[in-house]
Amino acid sequence: MVKNIVFDMGGVLIDFNFQKTLKEYFPEKYHEVLNREVFMNSIWQDLDGGFLRSDEAIEMILPKIPEETRQLISEMVNDFYPYMPPFPQMYDVIKRIKTAGYPVYLLSNATPRVFDHYLNIPSLTLMDGFFISALYKLRKPQREIYEAFCNKFSLKPEECFFIDDMTSNIEGAKDFGMKGHVFKITDIKALEKALNDEGVFF
Repeated sequence: MVKNIVFDMGGVLIDFNFQKTLKEYFPEKYHEVLNREVFMNSIWQDLDGGFLRSDEAIEMILPKIPEETRQLISEMVNDFYPYMPPFPQMYDVIKRIKTAGYPVYLLSNATPRVFDHYLNIPSLTLMDGFFISALYKLRKPQREIYEAFCNKFSLKPEECFFIDDMTSNIEGAKDFGMKGHVFKITDIKALEKALNDEGVFF
């Protein structure tokens, strides 16, 4: 029986889209180099994994990108949250779930910088607990992160329903024994049905 609902953040609670940001803030002539050196670079995995500080990442990146882009890229690498607007409809979904009596948690590949934007992401104000990957030097879909999450909050994996926008992360959660759903912001009804199918009504 599902007793706890667990949410990813990027792509679920907030609009995490590197390509959209690239096109919105930078001229097309810079897209190729910025994609290669910044937006499609493994630095983000290292930041989320807690293996790299933002100042170290910036120092690595700046010599490789055009001078005209360095200030804004530095700001983005240091704190990308201002460029990821929240999905307001998810606040309503989570509030209904909480009202129905289910604890809700965040399990995200992210850095502690998220707490600086706590009030700017309304869905976060509803959470009963947070598990931020960088603080534990773990990343989804590693099995260890799901185990550490359950241990932290004394939860049983079979009683947790995980919502993430990446198939690999849901597969990792299911391999550990959790229930799960690959989420699309354009299809909230599918999420509601998946939860209903597990006996969660809200």
